[in-house]
Amino acid sequence: MAYEYLSSGQAARYGAFVVDPTPAELEKFFFLDGPALEAVRSKRRRHNRLGWSIQWGTVRMLGTFLTESDPVGVPQVVIDYVAEQLGIDDPSCVKLYPERLQTQYEHAWEIRDLLGYRDFDDAEAEVTAFIASRVAKTRDSRRDLFDRAVLWLIENRVLLPGLSTMSRLVTEVRRPVLEAINEQVVAGAPVHMRRELIGTLEVPDGKKVSMLEWMRTPVTKLSGTGMLDALDRSSYVLGLGTGAVDVSGVAPVKLAELAAYGMTAKAPKIRQLKGARRVATLLSTVRELEGSSVDDALLLFDLLMATRLLAWAARAGNREKLKNLPKLRVAAVRMAAAWKVALGTPQEAGDKAATMPEVMSAVEQVVSRDKLAAAVETVFALLPAVAEAGAEDDNDLERRAELAGRYATVRPFIELLASVVPWGCTAAGTPVVAALRALPALMARKKPGAEHVREFDELITGSWRRLVFANPRLERR
Repeated sequence: MAYEYLSSGQAARYGAFVVDPTPAELEKFFFLDGPALEAVRSKRRRHNRLGWSIQWGTVRMLGTFLTESDPVGVPQVVIDYVAEQLGIDDPSCVKLYPERLQTQYEHAWEIRDLLGYRDFDDAEAEVTAFIASRVAKTRDSRRDLFDRAVLWLIENRVLLPGLSTMSRLVTEVRRPVLEAINEQVVAGAPVHMRRELIGTLEVPDGKKVSMLEWMRTPVTKLSGTGMLDALDRSSYVLGLGTGAVDVSGVAPVKLAELAAYGMTAKAPKIRQLKGARRVATLLSTVRELEGSSVDDALLLFDLLMATRLLAWAARAGNREKLKNLPKLRVAAVRMAAAWKVALGTPQEAGDKAATMPEVMSAVEQVVSRDKLAAAVETVFALLPAVAEAGAEDDNDLERRAELAGRYATVRPFIELLASVVPWGCTAAGTPVVAALRALPALMARKKPGAEHVREFDELITGSWRRLVFANPRLERR
């Protein structure tokens, strides 16, 4: 049947009452305005006046007359509402209205002229264009298109055709429009790309799933190896080049509709698609994956850094701080005692300023020279940032030192991270992206020099400066 795609509810309510109209609907469609009251007064009998008024409201609400079925087969609330407006005390008189079929047709023609209704044949081209526009610009299903087309007919005062005619029209309009969209999507793809896209439906030797399924599956392994796999996936997707295909003439919602199917359907199901739809589906799916695969890789990178590297380094750094705290406390106590003595030594002895030997002699009464020297060495060893003139300890050295020690985790995927991800940034982020892109070349050097790092000197702050420039692998010239 032409309308087999419709739900039972859609078929039942087409041109018919299935529930009582709401009070708002009664007022909107069955409230008799001035022209209607003037026309209905010309009817001599009560049942004809009541029947005419019911037909007048029915065509406005349903888009059709009930002359060939049951002209008074309307909910009782409709009959009572209209009868009250006409001052008819006994609404049951409407049962006499169906006795003369010719009267019903005459009323229908009169109401058509009064309200300006047209036959479906006169408006078929317009509703066809409306359906085609919805197909091209929305994700409406056939059921949605059917309901919207019916609403369009009612709003534009066009009498509804038969159910089969209406449902068949939706199907006949939708099919060629979708085919044209698929052809338009594929038109810009070179032949070799089409072959590669179709090839993604195959299962490579030694693999368990098709390339399409592999591309659609995000990597969840939280490790350096997992990060490498995620970037490799993004590299393959971007390498297909679908982002360069010109699809500007296709509504984004239609590309999204094709991609939605391609992201969920099994490869054999996609392989069975006919005509241009198969390649159009694959192309739209890969275009969608170009963004999502990169997002997935960056999310994995963020999680890896946050949970496996930064958090681990913070915990290790805190443990290192706690381990060194007793040594640092002893050194601090000795240095504080020495400094207290130094501050308490008079700056003048009689007419003469106190000499350094005299100050040191006073200090050694509290802390021996050897212990004081050892305390200073301990502070410089545990807080090396204070050894640099003018440098401030950012209290983050231990964590960053531990983080640098995890370099082997990130080293395997740095090159892909720099080259695969299409990095973009604001003006403030430009130096960071430039530094990231320069990393592969720096890593390729057997003995990088300080001059290669100085180019990004402004990014190296706080305790990072000591960790970077004191690195024994950095060659000094």
